[in-house]
Amino acid sequence: MPKLLIFETRRLVLPLETVVDAVLELDRERGGRLSAASITDARIEAGENPGLVLAVLHPDAVTAEQRRYSLPAIAAAVIHYCWKTKIPLPRNWTKSIEIVPEGFALALQGTVEIQRRHGAFSTHAPADTSAPADESATAAAEDT
Repeated sequence: MPKLLIFETRRLVLPLETVVDAVLELDRERGGRLSAASITDARIEAGENPGLVLAVLHPDAVTAEQRRYSLPAIAAAVIHYCWKTKIPLPRNWTKSIEIVPEGFALALQGTVEIQRRHGAFSTHAPADTSAPADESATAAAEDT
């Protein structure tokens, strides 16, 4: 039996604080030094080279260093964070990330196939619904 396709789009909006947590989590798991440091500032940079900039102060440092994360690096951290916190993300769906006023948005797009439970039938365009409701009701009453 043929399958039906459902096209689905999901959008996860992540505040800056959540993205910083995601970056820290991924860095810690990969043996990085961010978890031993203090984050003194975090900001989103838009423009030609968008990303996340963290001001990081290591225990043995006098001044904070600037660390920059590109959108693909942020997406990798967010996907890993979602996996760790059990937020379901389909593996084979297309993923993209963008800067939004709230922080970052991870968009997921994919297709789900399900078994069709009916046979073939003809399809018609929807009826014109531009007429006011009482006119269509009057026309339906006149036809009977």
